[in-house]
Amino acid sequence: MQRLFIQAYNRMMENREQIIKDCETMRRALTDFAELDAEIEQQLEETQVVAELVKAVVKENASTAQSQEAYLKKYEALTERYKKAATELERLQNLRTTQRQKDKKMALYIRTLKKQPVVLREWSDTIWTVMVEKAIVHRNGEITFVFYNGTETKVGA
Repeated sequence: MQRLFIQAYNRMMENREQIIKDCETMRRALTDFAELDAEIEQQLEETQVVAELVKAVVKENASTAQSQEAYLKKYEALTERYKKAATELERLQNLRTTQRQKDKKMALYIRTLKKQPVVLREWSDTIWTVMVEKAIVHRNGEITFVFYNGTETKVGA
């Protein structure tokens, strides 16, 4: 496995400059939050508006005689709308957090890639740990090394 990793690493590093450029392009895409921030803002406004509507309906019910059946129907519809809006807001915020985390990982990967030797002559636990996401062993003995930037390199046994 170590010998095959060294082969895969050296093969991948032949394209180091292009890989770094590709990673930097991915980072720019990951950190372009303009559209996502606009969606989050819109969803936050929706959540706030619906919360105010729920408060108004409850207040109206407390101060005005009305059919409780009609009130409950209105209240439940607004509550459901609020839950959907809050769930979507949370999903969008989580997506933003995930993108930030991916960006940080990609930045670390780029820094690591720039620091590593172009040719690896012997096994390095450190390089293995910071560069390889996973290794897939095939039935025929070949191994596909998947690096953290998504690059896959298959080497034979």
